[in-house]
Amino acid sequence: MEQTIAPKEVRILETAEDIQERRDQVLSRYSQFKSDARAKRDKLEDSRRFQYFKRDADELESWIFEKLQAASDESYRDPTNLQAKIQKHQAFEAEVAAHSNAIVSLDNIGLEMINEGHFAADVIQKRLEELHRLWELLLSRLADKGMKLQQALVLVQFLRQCDEVMFWINDKVFYSHTTLIVAVTQMSKLSLTGSFRFI
Repeated sequence: MEQTIAPKEVRILETAEDIQERRDQVLSRYSQFKSDARAKRDKLEDSRRFQYFKRDADELESWIFEKLQAASDESYRDPTNLQAKIQKHQAFEAEVAAHSNAIVSLDNIGLEMINEGHFAADVIQKRLEELHRLWELLLSRLADKGMKLQQALVLVQFLRQCDEVMFWINDKVFYSHTTLIVAVTQMSKLSLTGSFRFI
């Protein structure tokens, strides 16, 4: 399907005014072409920045969801190896703290785009709000898990102390029973032999 372009009528430029008028027309069209190309380039640049923002936001959201799962596990309910779990949780908290620059960076980029009147400013604003909501949820769950791990450690230590006290009590009860039995046995022997008399 070949498209043929109808030839324009060729106008012979005879005077200086004709040449100047034609020059002005060409320069005006060229200026309009450059302006349209610049506007198109700006839109493409805005679109590219938006795609990078979206990619980075998606990566951060995926990372947050992964960490939310880890922060939501209830490993504190199992008291075995609790000290190692606390150390692992502290490393987890450090990792999250180190990753906080990602949300700050996205904030800066997103707010810059919004302030520049980006065509997707509403989408960017909603995306930032959602990321902040998820980030706050992660920090909340992280703090909650840390507190529960510490409470579990205190409980385990308390139960160990209770076991030690109960062992000590049982030992004293056994000793006092043994002593009482020995004393009663000796008293019985003495009363049988007649060397012990009740007054």
